[in-house]
Formats: sequence, structure tokens, C-alpha cells
Amino acid sequence: MMKVNPTMDTASITVSAIGITEVKNAGKLRALADVEVVFDGIEMIIQGVKVRADDKSTEVSLPTYRAPDGSWRAAIILPDEIKDAISDTVIAAGLEAGILRLKEESVGDRCTMEGAKSPDHFA
Repeated sequence: MMKVNPTMDTASITVSAIGITEVKNAGKLRALADVEVVFDGIEMIIQGVKVRADDKSTEVSLPTYRAPDGSWRAAIILPDEIKDAISDTVIAAGLEAGILRLKEESVGDRCTMEGAKSPDHFA
């Protein structure tokens, strides 16, 4: 569980991974996670948070949908501070579940969402 307070005067936010499921034989897709985000006491569940990893990097991304024009779009748009907290929480859940593991030569950098990649975790 991770607590985030992006604007100290306005909101309290808590992020928890409530489930992570390993996905096998799906290329770089390693897992799907469900995350609970509580904004000032109001609960929201985000299902289908994707964890993609290979031997070089790990990426966590929010759910997407296919628009009428055929493009893929974000199903939910959140501030970077909340996306970072979701990413950190999901990576921690993946490590705890044994779906991801740390690279020995670099521990400490964190993985972020929406295309930013971290070399520190891989499946």
C-alpha cells in the first residue's frame, strides 16, 4: 500500500494492489492487476492494469480501449503522481507474487507508467 498526497492542502490518496494475475504465453505481457485507489475516502477500483516486461525493462500501464477510429486510447487519465504510485504498487505486488524479479546489478530506480521504462525489474 502506498500513500500519495500530490497537493498537500487538498487530497489524501491511498493506492493498494488488490490482485495480480500472471499471464503466460502473451509476449511481453506478464500480468494484469486490479488496483484500489482511495481519494479522500472515496474508493475506486481500476481493473486490467497491464504489466509488460522483458529482460531489459518493465512497464506498467493503465487500461485502454479501442476507439471507433481503431486507435487505442487510455480508459482513465490520472495525474503523474497517482500513476507513479500505481506503478510502484503494482511492481511491488509483482515482485511479492514472484511474477517479477529484481536485476542484481541495479536496485533502486523505480518503474513508471505510460511508456517510461525501468531496467531494474524484469520477468
